[in-house]
Amino acid sequence: MRASFITFGCRLNQAESALMSSRLQKMGIQVVPYSREFPPELLFINSCAVTSVAERKVRQCLHSLQKKHAGVKLFLTGCASHMELPDIPGITVFSNKGKRELESVLRGEFSPPELSFEPVFYENIFTAATERTRANLKIQEGCNNFCSYCIIPYKRGRERSRDLNETLKDFRQLVANGFQEITLTGINTCSYDCHGAKLNDLLERLLETDGNYRIRIGSTEPGPMLKKIVDIMAVSNGKLCEFLHPSLQNGSDTILKKMNRHCLTQEYAEYVQYAREKVPHIHIGTDIITGFPGETDQTFQETVSFLEKIRFSNIHIFPFSPREGTAAYTMKPVVPGNVAQQRAEELARLKEICAEEFRRSLIGTVQTVIPERNGIGWSGNYVRVKVPGTGLVRARITGMEDDLLIGNIQQRKEI
Repeated sequence: MRASFITFGCRLNQAESALMSSRLQKMGIQVVPYSREFPPELLFINSCAVTSVAERKVRQCLHSLQKKHAGVKLFLTGCASHMELPDIPGITVFSNKGKRELESVLRGEFSPPELSFEPVFYENIFTAATERTRANLKIQEGCNNFCSYCIIPYKRGRERSRDLNETLKDFRQLVANGFQEITLTGINTCSYDCHGAKLNDLLERLLETDGNYRIRIGSTEPGPMLKKIVDIMAVSNGKLCEFLHPSLQNGSDTILKKMNRHCLTQEYAEYVQYAREKVPHIHIGTDIITGFPGETDQTFQETVSFLEKIRFSNIHIFPFSPREGTAAYTMKPVVPGNVAQQRAEELARLKEICAEEFRRSLIGTVQTVIPERNGIGWSGNYVRVKVPGTGLVRARITGMEDDLLIGNIQQRKEI
C-alpha cells in the first residue's frame, strides 16, 4: 500500500507531514510523492487555516482530488480540519492532535479530543528521511499570544514544547541521515520551554552535535529571547544560520496595540540594532499586514517610515483577512479590500528595493552555501547564490545577476 501527502501552509505542517510519514513507514506503508498519473491508495491533505483564502484553497483541493481519484482514500488533517464538508463526502477527518495518533486513525479508532495543555509532549517517532538536503524539525506547537487577527491559538491550543532529549535524538538522526540544513520549527519557537530548558539551552545542546550541518530558526516572535539567539549565532562559526524572521505585523504602534501585539516599534528596533551589531550580515525578515481595521493613511505611512528605517532583508506582506472567531473579525472601521491591496503593493515595491540592497551588501563577503539544482542554493543568511559543487561550501560572493548572487568556492565547509 502506498500513501502520499499534500501539505499546505507553514514549516510546522511540513515537519508534521514528515513525522506522519515515519509513522506510516513503521506500519509498512510506502510513502511516495503525490502523482496525478499514479495516485496512491491513501492521500493525506495536511491543511492550513491561517487565512480564509488558505481554507478555501484546501476545500478546492479536496473537490479536485475527489473528482480525479474516486478510488483513493482521502484524509484531511491540520488547522482546516474543522471545516464542515457536507458537499465532499467520504473523507476521513482528524485534528492536529490526531497526527500523533495516526495508527488509531487508520484503524478507525481515533476520536477527536478536546485541545489539551501538555507543557511537554513527545512525538514518539523521528522525522522521516528524504532525498532532500534540508529538513524541518518540530520543537514546539501552540501559542499563548492571542493576537486579535489570528485563529491559530484556537486551532493549535496553548504553547507546548517537545521533550528536549527526544528533540536531540531526532536532530542527531537527521544529521546522521545527511541533512545539511535543519530548520527548527513551531508556532512560537521562542517560547520553547522543556522543564526550564529554554530555546537558547536547546540550541547550545544541538550545536554540540558532531557533523557537517547548519541550523536555521524559522519565524520567531520579537522578545528578549532574540538577543540570546543572536549571542549564540555570533560565535557559532556559521553553524547557526545568520537569519532571523521576527514577525512585526505592522509599523504603527496604534495598530500594533489593536492587534494585541506584545512588542512595539521602539523595542523591535532595539532588537534589530543589537542583532546587526553582533552579526553584521544577518538577514532580518518580517511579516506585515496591511488594511487592518482602523488603519488610516497616517498609520500606514508610519508603517512605511518604519520599514524604510529598518531596511528589512525580506518582508512577507499580507492584506488583512478577517477570520471568524477572532477579536478582529468585528473590529471597525473596516478598510476596503482594494485599499489594503494597494497598500500591500506599495510595500512590495519597498520590499524589493531593500532586498536588493541586502543582496548587494553581501558582495565581497564569504558565505556558507548549500548548492542544489543547477548549482543554485541558499546562503546561511537566506539569499540565493550560484556556485559550483554540492554539499556545504564556503563561497566568496563576487557579483550579482538579477536577484542571484554569484560565488566562487573558497573551500569545502566543515562547520
